[in-house]
Amino acid sequence: MGFLYVGGKYTILTYPGSDNFTRGNGINDSNEIVGDFFGSDGAYHGYTYVKGVYAQYDVDLGKASTSLFGINNAGDFVGVVNPQGVEEGFTDIAGTVTEFYASGSDTTYAYSINKSDEVVGQYFDSSGNSHGFYRAASGTITEIAYPGAAQTGCIGINDSGEITGYYIDSSGNTHGFTGKGGKFATDDFPFTNGVNSKGAYVGYYFGADGVVYGYLASPQAFKLSEVKIPKDQQGTIYGVNNAGVFVGSYVASNGTEHGMLISGGKVKNIDDKKGVSTDCFGINSKNEIVGAYFDTAGNPHGFLYTAGKFKDIPGPSGSLPSEATGINDAGDIAGEFEDSSGNNHGFVLKGRKYTQLDVPGAIATFAWGINTAGDVTLQWYDSKSYLESALYNGKKYTTINVPGAFFTGVHSINKAGDIVFSWEDPYGNQHGALKKGGAYFIFDYPNGSNTGSEGINDSSLLVGHYTPAGKTLPQPYQGTE
Repeated sequence: MGFLYVGGKYTILTYPGSDNFTRGNGINDSNEIVGDFFGSDGAYHGYTYVKGVYAQYDVDLGKASTSLFGINNAGDFVGVVNPQGVEEGFTDIAGTVTEFYASGSDTTYAYSINKSDEVVGQYFDSSGNSHGFYRAASGTITEIAYPGAAQTGCIGINDSGEITGYYIDSSGNTHGFTGKGGKFATDDFPFTNGVNSKGAYVGYYFGADGVVYGYLASPQAFKLSEVKIPKDQQGTIYGVNNAGVFVGSYVASNGTEHGMLISGGKVKNIDDKKGVSTDCFGINSKNEIVGAYFDTAGNPHGFLYTAGKFKDIPGPSGSLPSEATGINDAGDIAGEFEDSSGNNHGFVLKGRKYTQLDVPGAIATFAWGINTAGDVTLQWYDSKSYLESALYNGKKYTTINVPGAFFTGVHSINKAGDIVFSWEDPYGNQHGALKKGGAYFIFDYPNGSNTGSEGINDSSLLVGHYTPAGKTLPQPYQGTE
């Protein structure tokens, strides 16, 4: 069944008399919908849906199946018809139908049309390989091939000429893309379908459980800049307080790893002498720092650093491996520990009292951030060993996985409840994400890769890491939405 989604509400689209198959394929700014259905006669038929009224549409009723895929604001259509058993694209502009092949007599699908009657779609050659195409209002057809791709399909075009679609790389992996004026960019989803005049995209992706999910992605700009650490090889910022003081870790030019605090552009090493290396994960407005030092066997041990002094935060199990990952202004600490059986659990430490946190159904739980309200963010592994994320408000756990993510690693949360993540796509590439209310905003550092978002303060200052283009080691960044 098809559907219409407006203002958070769904309307199911089922063409009357259809044989259990109806699709909604295109919509214009007046909410006029086009699609197709499978009829009792064994053929596909197009339809329009305007103000609750369905109308069947066929290019040549009784001789060929018809599907409608796109409609512009003037009410012009595009779609596919198969008069001789081979699909042809077609346009219906002001009532005049024009059928066409994009190349020779190759199977052709016309998917989208804009106000200038420019059309995009895809055709399949004799080997079954997909090619994208652009058809000008004059009827001239040009192949669209994503640079370096093995196959390309064009699905959407908006009134400014921005094209969306997908391509398949040499390894057989699928990527969504956008393109305009001959310049193309890969996005973070495997399939990008429609695009509207405001640059919002729709498409679908495969979740870690193999289920297909639809998405709506609205444009959001992020301003990110690299944070320089003198004489470092690599570095990551994990936390930031409301004064803009950063904490994290870096590897110096001599190969030594240090915990660090950055205030006013000056870097100060924060190294617990009980360990061979130190990571600083969280900092509050009192400049109290939490993190972990690592012993000679590589085991982590949580700590609290206050006024130049370290205090162990071992978790409820005592001397077993632990990490302290978040601290709020009240001094409440979030973290994780390993029990005597080797199982991982999250915890919150308030005063001297530990509370163990375990996401229902998790085989391992790791707490990360904690805000002034005591809300805690948690990473957890499910029974299939997929990394998921949850929010605990003191009473219940709520899953907060990033749409499109294969693995979701939640990190910090601020007083407004804004949350940052580092997540991986199905191909193992890392990206950043910000959750505000019910919306997720996905971002990557410009001219870089493997972006991770680790910390956020109450002014929505973001911190994390990325790998600069042409480099292999990560560097820290800061920025805002």
